[in-house]
Amino acid sequence: MSDHSNYSHFLSNPVAKPPCRMTNAQMYGFFVSACEQKMQAYVDTTLNLLATDSVSFNVLGSSCLLTFTDIEKISSLTPPFSEHGWMQETDIIIWLPVAKMVKGDINHLYWYPAFISVNNIYALINGREAWGYNKYLCEYQMPSALDDAGRFAISLECFDVFKPDSKLAMHELLTIEQTDASISEYLLDNVSRFSKRVADLFDPQVKGIDLALLKQLLEGFIHPQMDQILFKQFPDGEGDKAVYQSVVHSPSVIKKVHQLTLLHNDFKLNVKSLASFPLNDMFGIALGKQSVHLPFYVNMDFDQLGATQVLPE
Repeated sequence: MSDHSNYSHFLSNPVAKPPCRMTNAQMYGFFVSACEQKMQAYVDTTLNLLATDSVSFNVLGSSCLLTFTDIEKISSLTPPFSEHGWMQETDIIIWLPVAKMVKGDINHLYWYPAFISVNNIYALINGREAWGYNKYLCEYQMPSALDDAGRFAISLECFDVFKPDSKLAMHELLTIEQTDASISEYLLDNVSRFSKRVADLFDPQVKGIDLALLKQLLEGFIHPQMDQILFKQFPDGEGDKAVYQSVVHSPSVIKKVHQLTLLHNDFKLNVKSLASFPLNDMFGIALGKQSVHLPFYVNMDFDQLGATQVLPE
């Protein structure tokens, strides 16, 4: 995998060269109860396929993060792609907090975007091809403004059950409803308070983690950068062997935070049973309705840098 030919950017190819600038990204985040063992099994069948005797990855605690992010404008910062234009993108992501372990000790903390759905095909193809994001195409609903008590929802074209006569169709995977749209706490001038509140959520679960390191992971969503770890792979023509596999790192470098707000904890997540996307089997997120923890809103601009290989070393 060390000797690569130059990538051919043929005409009409939507793969634009990173980094990319994301402007006016409005993110709503919800911490969700999950199962540490199931999340670890997911990490073992992705990132840890390339683990070595000295390097592996462990999930942290029994919570994951679900985000809905509406990005007003995305464009490449690299010529000639920077002259091609821009696009809007909305993504819905389930993030797993993950530690890189080196010889049994924590070396670095990352956010692993283990499940991603987006609303346009350019974002899907570019994300999968260049970075290795596990992206799917979706339809969605989310509030148009912070004071709008609208619902969050995501639907994907998939199979609701696996059987020979099942037809691919659009099915709703999950919704989030709120009963009160009032704002709880404006935190732009006190970013450390945000990380402390979220760290308190993880602290009883995560043993042996330096609290300052955990706060750094949580603050990464808003300042100065969020470190993402990704599992990138491509199959052979039989869909059996991997012709390429790697673990890569891609930072999101925060350029400006326009607003950061903790919301009232009056949201209910409702997860549906879909055979194509079994969130309970994947991450241990319970089916049906449940409360979420520490919902927040952040409006920011950031750059998504290119991906660099972590494994194989």
